[in-house]
Amino acid sequence: MISDLVRVVPVALALVLVPGWFWARWLTRSTDLAEQVIHAVAFSMVLVSAAALVEVRLTGGGLTLPLAVIAPAAVFLAGAGLFVWSGAAGKPEKRPVAGFPVPLTAPSLVPLALAAALVLAGDFLYQGLFWAAGSCWGWPSPACTASGEAQRFMLPVAALVVLAGAVQVLSFRRLSWAGSGEEAAGERSVDSGGRTKKVLLGLVLLAVLVRGYSGPVLHDWPFIRGVDNYSHAVMANLMLSTGNDSSYLIYPPGFHLLTAEISRLSGVEPLDTFPVVAPLMMLGPTLALYTLGRRMWGWEVGVAAAFFGGFLAGGIYYYFDDAMYPNLTAAQILLVMTIGALVSLYSRPGWRSGLAFAVLGSGVVLYHQVTSLYLVVLLAPVAVFALVYLLLTSQRRAAATLFFSLVLLAVLSVAYAWDTYHIPRLIAHLMDGAFGTGKTASAVEMAIGTQPTYGYAVMVGTTISQPIAWLGLLGLVVSTGSLFVARRREGAAVLSKVTLLVWFLVMLAGSSTSLSGFPQRFGRDISVPLALFAAFALVMLLRSLLWLRGPLPVYAASAAVLLVGGLVGLRAVQSIEQAAGPSPEVTMTPQIAAAGEWLKEHNTGGNIMVSPQSNQVPSRMMLAMGHYSALQSFTAGQVAHPRDLPPHPPQRYWNVLWVMTHPQGQKTQQILKEYDVRYIVLYKREPDRPVVPYWTLFKQYPNLYRTVFENQDVLIVAPRRFSGTG
Repeated sequence: MISDLVRVVPVALALVLVPGWFWARWLTRSTDLAEQVIHAVAFSMVLVSAAALVEVRLTGGGLTLPLAVIAPAAVFLAGAGLFVWSGAAGKPEKRPVAGFPVPLTAPSLVPLALAAALVLAGDFLYQGLFWAAGSCWGWPSPACTASGEAQRFMLPVAALVVLAGAVQVLSFRRLSWAGSGEEAAGERSVDSGGRTKKVLLGLVLLAVLVRGYSGPVLHDWPFIRGVDNYSHAVMANLMLSTGNDSSYLIYPPGFHLLTAEISRLSGVEPLDTFPVVAPLMMLGPTLALYTLGRRMWGWEVGVAAAFFGGFLAGGIYYYFDDAMYPNLTAAQILLVMTIGALVSLYSRPGWRSGLAFAVLGSGVVLYHQVTSLYLVVLLAPVAVFALVYLLLTSQRRAAATLFFSLVLLAVLSVAYAWDTYHIPRLIAHLMDGAFGTGKTASAVEMAIGTQPTYGYAVMVGTTISQPIAWLGLLGLVVSTGSLFVARRREGAAVLSKVTLLVWFLVMLAGSSTSLSGFPQRFGRDISVPLALFAAFALVMLLRSLLWLRGPLPVYAASAAVLLVGGLVGLRAVQSIEQAAGPSPEVTMTPQIAAAGEWLKEHNTGGNIMVSPQSNQVPSRMMLAMGHYSALQSFTAGQVAHPRDLPPHPPQRYWNVLWVMTHPQGQKTQQILKEYDVRYIVLYKREPDRPVVPYWTLFKQYPNLYRTVFENQDVLIVAPRRFSGTG
């Protein structure tokens, strides 16, 4: 692992930082180092993957070493050239777009303190259910459902928080600084804070790294927790060998091209890069939230948002724990940076901010399909509102910039999606009135209505967390209410607040119904906008200690701060306890790994069959380790009621099941010959689930199958026609 760490981490950091550095300096206005870093990372992820995609499409082959060098080098040189030619984007804004947070008033602190006390009382009374959230790893399992039952006082708590927000909004009418909070904050810039900001952000980043690495270091290595990493490894291997992964799954190529780049340049296989690089990925959402929070309400909100999202929220960690790396990259880095670019476009409309918005937004489509759905559903109402608002307020230049940026974003998105979603074929089907006949349409139909929702109580207790949920609700009420009562309504502030509000509503709606197709992903990602609103509310609360005068207001502020601090502290303990513990999402053992290594060493072509177990993961593990991409295997229930099956006829999966249950017979021999099956991999034992003992059937026919590998967990046999012995 130390060898992989030394070889992979420097390459990965250089690849996601250096190529986009000058693009970030050229297109964005910032002197904040953390913000410059995450912008460089975002531009690198989009542009390097896009350049590599162009290369493999033009050459018609895999990502070779020369191509892997050319793609980031071309992006870097292009960015450096543009930067030298036209210089930096300009001076940053001196003030946050939405103004500095104003302190909470004494009347609003009382219901907030009561709400926090009620939540803490519920946690104490139902502490067994509360701590059960630490056993919830992102899916609506019994542990997750049980943890949701701890939210017994959810309705009265919500009512008290809304009351606190409403009282705060009403108090704006009698405060001279209600519009933006600038007078209360004093004459200071968005970059104030100096050493305090650096220290606090550094501590947050350190805490996020501890959260990411503690569990793998203590329990997982040389493996990594998560189950989707095997699929991503297969698709990255396909990018290395053929430059196209569409035969495996309908998936955008961005993440797998970036992984292939890291693998080719470091000389470490894709599957072996994840244990050392994956925990680092959690820094991306943390810095993205810092950037957007700082841009909206100042550095204090940025640091608080980074802490809430990176260390407290369940959604970000669950993506890491499940190895859903493209989801994490698209939904919690690129989408956040896209919204940040849109906020900058509102504030300083110009071709550079518009280009940054288009490049980052289209990158979402390059990385993940569900986040692409978020983007479409979010931008549609936001764009209409923003364009109408800008035109009604006679800001025609800003409206034109936004419009053409959206057009460019759409063009780039279609280009990225062209092959992945078979756009020409989809258009042809639409012209013929036969939408449901394409692979993409079939995949959409599989997903609609098939996944249960979390439920609000479970989301509050797990994927969002209590502090983010309740402080987020407070911040949401205050931010939205200020749109109606603020005495000064600057266009950028109005549009940015409306954008965050629509973002939250889209996530809420998608998480509330199975008709969204992916309610659990919406339920995880709702924590991102709520973390921003929660950070806004926390800073208002903390500033009330400095602003309020008199015994009763100070007592109210102190009580609210202590009670909310208790909620944050409880969740922090729960969060680190969960992350540092063993994960049920580690499906690998040394014996299974040994079987995979044997498959790789003896891979001379053809395909393998793997015994189907309770989900698709055991099959994909062997494909990834053995450097195969077929045949995937699924249980009868999965084939009969598909949700995310690869783009192949179902008969292919029924054939695998037939072979597993009928080791002998003419039909079996025909299937093995048709698919050129060289080895059949049969699980004898798995660490996280009982196995169906198909292996005992094959042991009964030594005349048909030769044992080529066996240990406690796995049996591998070869059909005799390939062994040369009969």
